Amino acid sequence: MDDLRGCEGASNPLDRWWSMGRIAMTVHKNVPPSSPRLSIILLDWSCRERFTTLDWLLHQDVPKDQYELIWVEVYDRVVDEVLKKADVVLTCNQQGIYHKHMGYNTGLLHARGELICVCDSDAVFPPDFVRSVFRSFQMEGERAAVPQVLMHYEWRTSLLYPEDLTDTETLKDQARWKWWPLIVNEGACMTVRRADAIRFGGFDEHPSYKGYLCGPYDLGWRLINAGWPELWHDPSVALWHFAHPDPIGTNGQKASLKQLLEKAYPHVDGHALTAVEAFSTGRFQPLRENQNIWALRMKGRRIGSELETRYASLIGQGGYSRWAVGLLWMSLAKEIMGRYCEDHLWKPIRKGIVVLLGQRVTGRLRAMIQDYVTPHRINYEVPADAPTLLCSVKKYNLVKFKDEYYAVPKRIGHLDLSTDEGRVHPDLLVSENYEMLLEKVHAVSRG
Repeated sequence: MDDLRGCEGASNPLDRWWSMGRIAMTVHKNVPPSSPRLSIILLDWSCRERFTTLDWLLHQDVPKDQYELIWVEVYDRVVDEVLKKADVVLTCNQQGIYHKHMGYNTGLLHARGELICVCDSDAVFPPDFVRSVFRSFQMEGERAAVPQVLMHYEWRTSLLYPEDLTDTETLKDQARWKWWPLIVNEGACMTVRRADAIRFGGFDEHPSYKGYLCGPYDLGWRLINAGWPELWHDPSVALWHFAHPDPIGTNGQKASLKQLLEKAYPHVDGHALTAVEAFSTGRFQPLRENQNIWALRMKGRRIGSELETRYASLIGQGGYSRWAVGLLWMSLAKEIMGRYCEDHLWKPIRKGIVVLLGQRVTGRLRAMIQDYVTPHRINYEVPADAPTLLCSVKKYNLVKFKDEYYAVPKRIGHLDLSTDEGRVHPDLLVSENYEMLLEKVHAVSRG
């Protein structure tokens, strides 16, 4: 599947802007490894107090060129430490209440890896985290990743981040750090194949996902609905997460009014209502798809016939307008009324004309209309990927195939014009111009 990166290779990324859906996005740094296998997307909404997550991710037990670190700020804050340590740094320049899913999509569209991992940007990562992700997707020996949804566990505590922390081995001391029971963290930590994320529309940008209560589980649950298996990562490589100075209403502490206002839409047990609804109803496409992801997904289709190609890109992402649908309704009504008038009005009139003028005269009139009037009233510009009968004139059937017109003598019977043999029959009349073909038919008929 093709990539979409408007700033890749720019000599001065700070001056380059790239339109990401409805938001102006800025690339501040874009120097990733040439062929990473995993893209780790770390999101911030101008709330992170520390950036040590980047240090833990820079000290993994696999070569750094196997993964890239993409830092996405949904507002416009740029941190020097992040610029120094991340491979890609992006700001979405949002206004008002933040929309994390738009930030996820920004990272997804810049990702180079076969896998994308959306992870908590203030967690501590074990040194074998990246290796364990490759192992979970069965990517040993340069093998392609298997399709699945990998969710990650996370240890949490009420303690604040220790300033002297240098070794994750010390975090295994339960008595010292007072870790709560291991919890699922589908709200912030998930890995899937990049191609799958794009194939199913990326992260839903519907307004109901604005604010705090959202997460990559939106996409993960829709992939599960589509048949992808869900796997929870081995607890031995769970992340560690320390408390914030202003905790989010956990461990008996009440959230501040500011944090409550960040819950911009109703939720179900702390999960986004729209995501739960999608999971429960089996939906696997987003309600509002990022337009660049839509373009990538559409470009990745493989269509088997020229006829279908005509309809594959007939309209844009927004579908038919009400005006266009109204015109189609009018066309259908015209078709139905025409058939009704034909059956209940014109047929009785024609019978009356036959009685009045006689069979011989009406037969001649009918032949004149068929040969000289009807051929000029048909739509001869209709697409014809297969041989298409237009009308009959004199003793010929007029057929269109591709961009050429054929007059086939009726006495020949069936003739397959889609074959080279059929198109070289000696009695065929051929022209690239419909009117010229009519003239040929009349000339031959006159002798």
